[in-house]
Amino acid sequence: MSNNKPLSHYVPKFSSKYWADDSEFVSYLFCEHTSSVKKTAKGKKQWGRQRGLYSWDIEHSLDRDLENKVAPVYEKLVDISELDEDERFLWAQFLLSQLVRTPSFMRYEKVGIELTGCRREPLEDRVGCPDCLDLNYIANRDWLLLVAHEDDYFVRSDNPILQTGFIELNDTCLYYPLTPRLCFVACSMREGWNAFEKNVNPTMGYELSKGWAHMLNFYFAKSTGDSLIISPEHDGAIAEQMFSKTLGVYPQPPFPMHITTSQKSESAYRSIKYIMSVADNIEYPDWNVSEIHPMYQFRYT
Repeated sequence: MSNNKPLSHYVPKFSSKYWADDSEFVSYLFCEHTSSVKKTAKGKKQWGRQRGLYSWDIEHSLDRDLENKVAPVYEKLVDISELDEDERFLWAQFLLSQLVRTPSFMRYEKVGIELTGCRREPLEDRVGCPDCLDLNYIANRDWLLLVAHEDDYFVRSDNPILQTGFIELNDTCLYYPLTPRLCFVACSMREGWNAFEKNVNPTMGYELSKGWAHMLNFYFAKSTGDSLIISPEHDGAIAEQMFSKTLGVYPQPPFPMHITTSQKSESAYRSIKYIMSVADNIEYPDWNVSEIHPMYQFRYT
């Protein structure tokens, strides 16, 4: 077994189960042979995986050191329950790990290494360091749990996190669909926010007006690598129309490849766009998510 390449689940099975009915969910995926988007049924364990994406050591470490620990935290968020400080940082570690373990991120990372010649090995590979200072940029943001309108839903992309910009910048926000009905948001923060001060604001739930979830789905679909999943009960003509045209048009930029400040963010954006354009042989336009960026915590008055 150790000589075989692992079937790496870059999107953990426990986090995708909510999109499946008794046996499966629906996946829209880009077919490289026909250069078109196709639709297929997938079993609960048959999506968000790729053989040989990383080593057995990393696969086992992800299970042991991160996913087994974070699964109960995931359930607490699904129940719209408050997390304690340790759980907030564990959740931040999970989200940062999710950003860097997808096939598209790893493709951009490989091209970035080839272009720069920087081959320094990271101290923590894909699992993430529980003491990493970057965790503060998520754990100490305001958090929102967006509830889809009863007529709407959320999809999940194979780039399951939509990050609007560099994590060090105040106006960045981070979206992560938890279920077809619920989406986690680490919010944009206003000027003067200190990421290294403990955030005591409660996590807020907010029910979206009709249509808002579909706007988010538009961006989730655009930022896809190759595929997304949708609950069978939500699939239909509208989904087919949207996803066949928008799937993977602008994959999630690999923002964690850069550390930046607000004064140097423009050059960092250009660098990221150049790496993506070389890797995908596409001249990408500027990254624009203005409709959903920034996203501040809703506050009742």
